[in-house]
Amino acid sequence: MKKLLLIITILFASYIIDAQTINLVKDNSYALSGDWTKICDNAKKLTVFDDGTAMISHTNENRYSLFDKNGKLLKDIKIYFEDGKKKPFNLQPVLGKINNLYFTGTNSQGIIYFFNDNGLIVNEITVDFSSHEMIPLANDKIALFGGTSWETQWHYFVAILDIGTGDYHIVYDDFEETTSIGGEYMIYAKALINHRVDMVKISDNVLAIALPDAGKLLLYNITESSLIEKKLDWQPKVLSVEEQKKMQSDAIEKYKKEFDIWQKYPNPEKLAEKQQQFVKQLENGMNHITEPLTVSWFTSAIKGNDDNIIFFEYIDEAGKNSFHAYSVGQNKTISKNSFQCTDYDLSIKKNKFVIHNGYVYGIQKVKGSENELRLVRFEMK
Repeated sequence: MKKLLLIITILFASYIIDAQTINLVKDNSYALSGDWTKICDNAKKLTVFDDGTAMISHTNENRYSLFDKNGKLLKDIKIYFEDGKKKPFNLQPVLGKINNLYFTGTNSQGIIYFFNDNGLIVNEITVDFSSHEMIPLANDKIALFGGTSWETQWHYFVAILDIGTGDYHIVYDDFEETTSIGGEYMIYAKALINHRVDMVKISDNVLAIALPDAGKLLLYNITESSLIEKKLDWQPKVLSVEEQKKMQSDAIEKYKKEFDIWQKYPNPEKLAEKQQQFVKQLENGMNHITEPLTVSWFTSAIKGNDDNIIFFEYIDEAGKNSFHAYSVGQNKTISKNSFQCTDYDLSIKKNKFVIHNGYVYGIQKVKGSENELRLVRFEMK
């Protein structure tokens, strides 16, 4: 088995693969047992650490489930302050581990909590922005993708945070006019233009900043404080007027059907009114679809093996996926593939789909079930 795994790992690392499809086969030695209904209840984020241990952060509750490298649940961690008087506030998922401390994303007050295996909060850092993604780096540094709202603009940026001092410096930023959001009409397909950033750690000292709308890859060397720009070597998808109108029409019908859902919530009339306004924007947008639309080069980027980045394309069919395997060292796409799985309905989202040391880890739904989720590790064949 170890020899076979080594072969698979080498193949995936270099992408010497003839087939266009990579089969994800469940590793039956991983996560053998557990009360999965409870374990995966409200699962918000899966994080896999360098040593192969993993953590599931649960939504809207102080619960972080820690697993060993074989997928055995070790314990549920609730975080706390030593004096017991101060309470952690607006808890966010764990996004990484540095110096044997787990750290959360920024909460609504810009606070990052650092806690140990017992849940004791050892440190907290407050920043003046909200972060969407965080990656641990070398020398007590964390890369953050964050944003702030200005009077007429959104300010998006990637910053390097020093956890020793709490200081950070911006290495990339961009601005978007707030007036471009909302209005009397909406074109649904424009949601496929991401207006955001994906970060991938290539090594402890090299961070990749991927720009989906520009089709660019920025490589930031932390040691040298240098930024190198590369252009992705494929073309983004172009949606025709007919394709956009079909998407617009489908979206209108989808959101009309959701009117009744709001009856279950407090103030359903107010919620239904907002939904109707949204549908009206979509209906008004139909007449404004007059030309082809170029969507983003990719919808998400995740770390592959070695220096590879996996760029997922926009797919308009449920359950399908297609990705470019891009080698940073070779500065080119080395294959275009897709994942398929027999036993699970694949949900390829960064918060629940992780490639680590030749395996794919995920929180995935058992095929044919209503909503039966499992922590699973796949071998790539």
